[in-house]
Amino acid sequence: MSNAAVEAKNKGNAAFSAGNFTEAVQHFTEAIKLDSTNHVLYSNRSAAYASLKQYQEALQDANKTVELKADWAKGYSRKGAALHGLQEYEQAIDAFDAGLKLEPTNALLLDGLKAAKRELESVSSNPFGKLFGPDSFGKLAANPLTAPLLKQPDFVAKMNAIQQNPELFNVYMQSDKRLMTALGVLLGMPDLGAAAAAAEPKEPEPSKPVETPKETPKEPEPTPMETEPISDEKRQAEVEKAKGNEAYKKKNFDEAIAHYSKAAELDPENIVYLTNRSAVYFEMGKWDETINDCQQAVERGKFSDYKLKAKALSRIASVYMKQENYAQAVEYLERSLTEDRIPQTLDLLRKTEKLKAEKDKRDYINPELSLQAKERGNELFKQGKFPEAIQQYTEAIARNPQDHTLFSNRAASYTKLGEYQLALKDCDECLRIKPDFVKALIRKGHAYFFMKDYLKALETYDQGLKLEPENQELVESSQRAIKSLNEAETKTNQSGKPDEETIRRAQQDPEIQEILTDPIMRQILEDMQKDPAAAREHLKNPLVMKKIQKLAAAGILQIR
Repeated sequence: MSNAAVEAKNKGNAAFSAGNFTEAVQHFTEAIKLDSTNHVLYSNRSAAYASLKQYQEALQDANKTVELKADWAKGYSRKGAALHGLQEYEQAIDAFDAGLKLEPTNALLLDGLKAAKRELESVSSNPFGKLFGPDSFGKLAANPLTAPLLKQPDFVAKMNAIQQNPELFNVYMQSDKRLMTALGVLLGMPDLGAAAAAAEPKEPEPSKPVETPKETPKEPEPTPMETEPISDEKRQAEVEKAKGNEAYKKKNFDEAIAHYSKAAELDPENIVYLTNRSAVYFEMGKWDETINDCQQAVERGKFSDYKLKAKALSRIASVYMKQENYAQAVEYLERSLTEDRIPQTLDLLRKTEKLKAEKDKRDYINPELSLQAKERGNELFKQGKFPEAIQQYTEAIARNPQDHTLFSNRAASYTKLGEYQLALKDCDECLRIKPDFVKALIRKGHAYFFMKDYLKALETYDQGLKLEPENQELVESSQRAIKSLNEAETKTNQSGKPDEETIRRAQQDPEIQEILTDPIMRQILEDMQKDPAAAREHLKNPLVMKKIQKLAAAGILQIR
């Protein structure tokens, strides 16, 4: 993958992590234009499209991912997620099954398969499943009967709830006739809502009472609201929970666990008792028990508060962070964000990803394998295969980033390819690790020389000569730099102005740019042009003299 494609991909990943999915799609699209055969880019864009609920586009990218790399399990995970969003649950199950054949223990695929099977069961048992799908809002918005309903927050909330759980339609329909109107529009029978209203038995009109001067009609007594009675078991479970909370505050962890366990037995549908118990296990450092309780809470809590499920998933991630298993921690934090996208979890995900990257680097270090890669790089360099040599030196650096010679060797390869800025960067890193490494100073000087920055080349060679005055390569390189510097000055003196190459280099040199944009130096330069006596006076200042010499050496200023 090219550097530009990697940069675009990294920007897309950052935007995705920040919840800017539209921006993420743009960056991944840019990366795909630069590298259209990279399966990871299509996979990432599929995830971004799915987050935007653009499931058709997500499916297209997922299919492309599988086409490019059919043995990559994550591609099938993306495909299954997109099909799930399109409510094509049977096809989603097939996609997840295909991925599990490659990675039978993949948690994302297993969770996706379970979710798709649950939705398929729900749709099969409830005819409203597909009817209230992702496109239902569009149909309702296009009909004048239902368009105004979408401006009512409570109606929209019920529609969203029905999409998550179609069985709720039967519950809401009893008390909200707007849903019958919506159902009629979705079925193509807009009069269904009105017909249902007409079919309802009307209260008989009360006969007019005989007017009597002393008696007034009594207002009907209000009918009490029907509420579902709380069972004794649930009531007792709440009592146990309260006792558990008190014990937890007092750090009586064993007692707290006993109370939460009793509550969970009395009311197994309420996952809060499991999440509370998992918090106690976490405090006690019982990681397996913590994970087990949280996983049970997520599994049982299909229709529970999404925030509770997010908390359970985050707690699993916290366990893995304690164990320095950052890969698993990242996975569960991402799952938590799908339930409840809150800033704290996003921040924790970014920190965990950083810790994972650092640990991956540490785990990758292996001096023995680094030496083997270095030797391969040296052999390729001798054969003139410089790009391949760079690959081997890069691998060697990843295996042993404190070996200064690796950066020096890679700098030599970059110089051969004319990548002088990259060569300078590697030389600087080499000298950071070992400041007295003369070979790096030689290679740094060569890079400056080939860039025609003869003054910096000369300065770098001089640094090396202070360490090894008899080094023949440094002596010859220094003489060559002086000669080239003199030739450049002669050329400038003959023409009266610097050439295009000199100007280009000056524009890239921050030090020269700083001198030329300094108001005091600009005034001094103007004085020197108009008055030779002023020039002599200014040159008595050592600081000014040094800057003038810098401009002259760079070919910008002509001194006669």
